[in-house]
Amino acid sequence: MQTDGWNSDHHRQAAPVLAEKNRVFTILVVEGSLSFEGFVGEFFKAGGHYILRAASREDALAQTREHKPDLILLDNEMKDALGLVLLPELLLEHASAAVVVMAGHPSVDEAVEAMKLGAVEYLERPLDPEKLRRAIETQKALFKRQP
Repeated sequence: MQTDGWNSDHHRQAAPVLAEKNRVFTILVVEGSLSFEGFVGEFFKAGGHYILRAASREDALAQTREHKPDLILLDNEMKDALGLVLLPELLLEHASAAVVVMAGHPSVDEAVEAMKLGAVEYLERPLDPEKLRRAIETQKALFKRQP
């Protein structure tokens, strides 16, 4: 498991095991670039979310298997895997996860493919903070409606 400045033991302990109805909204960021860490760390600082980070395919699958995140922010251009290849594998581990694909070199064909594979959103990088916030808030609202 990747441990860094914003996925520290403090963050892991911040999400106590609660009854399913009262559980904390969990986000897994699957991204290999350290430049993204600062953006996400600042963006989520006051959000009260349980944030996990994976920098590789294997780490992403392990984190998904162990923590069952509600939302996965998936970089399509990781060093050891393409996000669109990893997307179905992640959904096999946790079918109810919402996946937002982030693409540095977006294309219409790739966006269509991402949606066919199960993504709920396809965002162009560099990320527009407002678009990312809306995507996350939409998923949080759906999460809160779950029984």
